[in-house]
Amino acid sequence: MKKIYLFLFIFLLLNCSTDEQSSTENTESNQSEEIIFEQGFGKNPSEYVANWNRLVSEIASDEETLFYFSINPDNVQWTSTDRNILLYQFGLNENTQSAFVLNILIADDTVVGVEFFSPVASDEITAQRTRLFFLIIIALSDETLDKDGRESVLSKVGLYDEVESPNQVGGGVTLNKVRYVVEPLVDRGVLVGINFYSTRDSE
Repeated sequence: MKKIYLFLFIFLLLNCSTDEQSSTENTESNQSEEIIFEQGFGKNPSEYVANWNRLVSEIASDEETLFYFSINPDNVQWTSTDRNILLYQFGLNENTQSAFVLNILIADDTVVGVEFFSPVASDEITAQRTRLFFLIIIALSDETLDKDGRESVLSKVGLYDEVESPNQVGGGVTLNKVRYVVEPLVDRGVLVGINFYSTRDSE
């Protein structure tokens, strides 16, 4: 079990609000709260989904956020008869063009990695959702990382880099035997999506 502080996630969610005063008050009131979660790698698929939802339920500031980021177990689907990848799509009720897609990689009924697709859009909400999804995935990949450690992953995979071409977006890093990679999805010179991979390194 691992404790992490809530204020980072609350701050990310409240950045989507246009009410600056309300956001400040809510952030300050939640900075001292803690949440408890279990990492997802090494668990079976049902446990991974349960741990994901447990983390989301703790960090969600409202029902809309809880609904959007939670995984409905009934809608998780195998992508093939090999039963080695489970697929889940977020945001279908809003707009299929901006849906986030999570692939859960399975080996011997154990979660060994995830592949996550995020659309690229000009609105701030999509950007904030992307960052929060990335942080959730990192937290469930390695519970030993603290707030600074998770931010360091985002920095080392190139999420904050300034680039001249969309093809230059991204990078990779390995920490505590977990490999994190960001790759751009480019169509006719335009960045249309970002793929984020988090997988256990082979031993």
